[in-house]
Amino acid sequence: MASSHMASSSPSPIKNRRILAKVLMDRHGYGGPDDCITSIRCNGREFHIEMSPFYICDSPVVEARYRKFIAAVKGEFVEDAEEDEHDVLEDFHEWLIVAFEPVFLELAPDVPPSFDPEKLATGEAHPLLSEYLFPEEYRCRLETENDKAFPVHVRDAESRFIHTPLNDIHPELARELRQCGVRFFDPFEVAVAFRKPRDALVEEPTRVLVELDGSGRKTLCFFKTFGLGGDIALEDELEAHLRVIRSTLAPDARVVRLHGVVTVDGRIAGLLLTHIDHGRQNSGPLFEDHLLHVPIALRQRWANQIRETVEQLHDAGLVWGDAKAENVMIDTNDDAWLIDLGGGYTEGWVDKDKAGTKEGDLQGVAKIIEHLSNEEYESYSETDSFKSD
Repeated sequence: MASSHMASSSPSPIKNRRILAKVLMDRHGYGGPDDCITSIRCNGREFHIEMSPFYICDSPVVEARYRKFIAAVKGEFVEDAEEDEHDVLEDFHEWLIVAFEPVFLELAPDVPPSFDPEKLATGEAHPLLSEYLFPEEYRCRLETENDKAFPVHVRDAESRFIHTPLNDIHPELARELRQCGVRFFDPFEVAVAFRKPRDALVEEPTRVLVELDGSGRKTLCFFKTFGLGGDIALEDELEAHLRVIRSTLAPDARVVRLHGVVTVDGRIAGLLLTHIDHGRQNSGPLFEDHLLHVPIALRQRWANQIRETVEQLHDAGLVWGDAKAENVMIDTNDDAWLIDLGGGYTEGWVDKDKAGTKEGDLQGVAKIIEHLSNEEYESYSETDSFKSD
C-alpha cells in the first residue's frame, strides 16, 4: 500500500537564479516497499523522480544516503544524538535538487508568463488553480554512474499526477449543496493570489480569487484541500457547512463559511472558504508561541469573542465540534474566528463522549480560556486580571 509524506523543506535556489525548486511530496511504496517517488516543483513545472535501490545498487555511498532517507519517509528512522528525521529528509531533498540541476536547467530554464514575478507583483498576471493541478510534468529517475548520482529524464509524464488528492462525495450530498446555492467551480475559473510573487513558483496555493456571484467582482477565498483518502472528513465538513447554510446563524458571526467547491472530473479538489487575513505578528492560530507577549486585555478580548460566537452557534442549533485553540484564528483586526466545523474531537480539549455536543463545546471553550490565561505569557500590564466568567 503506497503512502505519502508531505515535504516541508524550504525552497532551494540553484545556480541559475531563474530557477527555484521545492519538494512537494514523497510517496513511498510504489513498485516496492523501499521505492519512492519524490515530486519537485520547479519554475511552474513538476518533476516526479522515481527512486529505488535497484537503480543505485552499484554505488554504496548513494545507496546508504537513500536508505537513510527512505527510513525517514517510512517513519522507521532511529534518531541518534546528531540527526533527527526532519534533518535527514531536508538534507536528502537538498542533495536531490542539486543532483537534478542539469535536468531542471534543460526542461525548466525559464518562468511561464503567468508565474512571472514582475507581472505578479503588478497584478498583470495571476496563475490559475488549474496550472497547479495540471502543470507540465516530467518523469525522472535517480540512477548512479561511476559511484555518483546520475539524473535521468525518462520521458514526459503520460498521465496527470495530481499531488493534490481528489476525493469523492455522495451524489445526494452534492445535490443538496447545489440546492442550497453552493456553486461548483472548475480549476480554470479560480485564480491564485500569493502575498509574495516569488512564492507562486514553489508554494502550494491557499489564497485564491474567484467570482462567486456573477457580478464580475472576485472574492478572496481560502482554498482547503483534503489528504489522500479524506472522503469521510470532506463529507463531514460539507455536511457541517450545509447545517450552517440552513440555520439562522447571523451573517456577521465570526465562523468560517463555505463559498464554493472546486471539482475535477466530478471529484472534489478542495473547498473555497472564508479567507481570514492573518498577515501580521499577532494573527494566526492560537498556538502557544503566538500568545507570547500578547497583552492580557487582548487575550481577554479573544476569550469574550470565542464565548460569544459559540453562544451564537448554539442559539442557531449548531455545534462547533472540535473545540480547541488550534481551531481559533486571529485576523489582522484582532478578531477571533472559529474554523473547522467538521466535527471530531481532540484529546485534552474535549472528552470523547462529549464530542459533537454543546456540552463538549463548552468544555473546549473553558480549556481555551485557560490556555489564554496562562500566566507564563508575558503581559504588558501588571494590573490587569484575566476574567474567565
